[in-house]
Amino acid sequence: MFLVRFMYYSMFDTKLGACGIIYRSVEDAEIVHILLPQTKKDIEARIRTLHPDSKEAESPKVQGLIKDIVRYLKGKKVTFSMDLLDTSVCYPFQLKVIKTERTIPRGKTATYGWLARMIDTKGVRAVGSALARNPFPLVVPCHRAVRSDRTLGGFQGGLEMKRALLEMEGIQFDSKGRVQPDFLLDKDSKIGVIRTGLHFDVLSLAI
Repeated sequence: MFLVRFMYYSMFDTKLGACGIIYRSVEDAEIVHILLPQTKKDIEARIRTLHPDSKEAESPKVQGLIKDIVRYLKGKKVTFSMDLLDTSVCYPFQLKVIKTERTIPRGKTATYGWLARMIDTKGVRAVGSALARNPFPLVVPCHRAVRSDRTLGGFQGGLEMKRALLEMEGIQFDSKGRVQPDFLLDKDSKIGVIRTGLHFDVLSLAI
């Protein structure tokens, strides 16, 4: 006898539009997807595409994350945890990438090449692909990864949203739409060194 396990979802409004969260358990959450702001109709369609048999529900743990996302999209500083995420939906290389991406602090960006060096790979495009398929945007801030020329690169929510999120976090751009150098992690760093005025701070890579 097989145990049928349903997926659940919750939709909610934010400053940038409707968002959605898809999860395995009302009690424990086990989140498998976070959907970036769109119209409510688009979010509903995306949920039906990903998990046609999912049911709308309310989970206390998911509600806590919803409150954090709403606050974050209002420009508040929020520390997201990965505790509610079901990271088994990520392939091993992708999990390495997103854990490293989470070490990029608010107010900074890093290049795809920097991320590749942090996980000891030459596959810069593979890093970009892993982030493009990130199932947990915002909690895993894939919008903080940019190209080596400091232009935005790609983003599953679109470049307009990517720039809006970065500007909300204090990132500044030049007249050509490139991230200003002061907001980029040092390209030669091997342990996450950030230029901060006349001194250097060292980032821990621990999640």
